[in-house]
Amino acid sequence: MKKWKPWAALLGTGMFLSANVGAATNTSDNWDDGQFHGWQQNTSATVVSVPVTGGNPGGYLLSTSVAGGNPFRTIGAQNLESRYTGDLQAAGAYRVSVDLNLLSGQSTWARLRVRYRDHSHNGWVYQLDGSMPVSQWRHYQVDFDPNWTDAQAIAAGWVQESTSASFRDTMADAYNMEIRLLMPAAAVSTTRLGIDNFHLYARGANGNATAVPVLGPPLLVLLTAGLIVIGYRRLARSGA
Repeated sequence: MKKWKPWAALLGTGMFLSANVGAATNTSDNWDDGQFHGWQQNTSATVVSVPVTGGNPGGYLLSTSVAGGNPFRTIGAQNLESRYTGDLQAAGAYRVSVDLNLLSGQSTWARLRVRYRDHSHNGWVYQLDGSMPVSQWRHYQVDFDPNWTDAQAIAAGWVQESTSASFRDTMADAYNMEIRLLMPAAAVSTTRLGIDNFHLYARGANGNATAVPVLGPPLLVLLTAGLIVIGYRRLARSGA
């Protein structure tokens, strides 16, 4: 049994290193560098840009309607990147926070929305605010458990959209993270929404990465080479 100890030690080391490589942490965006960082329009009638000043503080993400009006009555922004999506249960996601500012115009409500699997599905929404005051940055925080049943999620303030999957299934296969603002009229083209300091808090790996160790190519090469060397030495000793 003793001759297997070096093998086990090396294998354990490789798994430990790979687990550290595969594990991710919290993710956030504040747009201070003027870049989009994967955020985009949430409807075809929405335009997003990144002003470098005027945020809370610094840069921020600005969402407006296209010129001529918005038939969907909705503006906002969404992110489809893996750091915000995928298996939020495996990620240990437990909180989303964001700062919003209705810079001009009117709003009926502002919501956090997480859709299921792909663009053909709806999802679950959490109302952050109703008719928001103009030109005032407000901080919002939503705590949740991605393993909640539908009844638990509803009791905590989440609302299930029509024909959407369960809360657990949605959080296990999240398509996007979205801030969605509804305007009182489709013709309102002057409504402007500022979004800043969006943060997803997670205890484990973020997005569709998981806490399960994943061996990357460099570690596989190192592990294989080490095993070959140990095996060669064992054979050499047995033949001496």
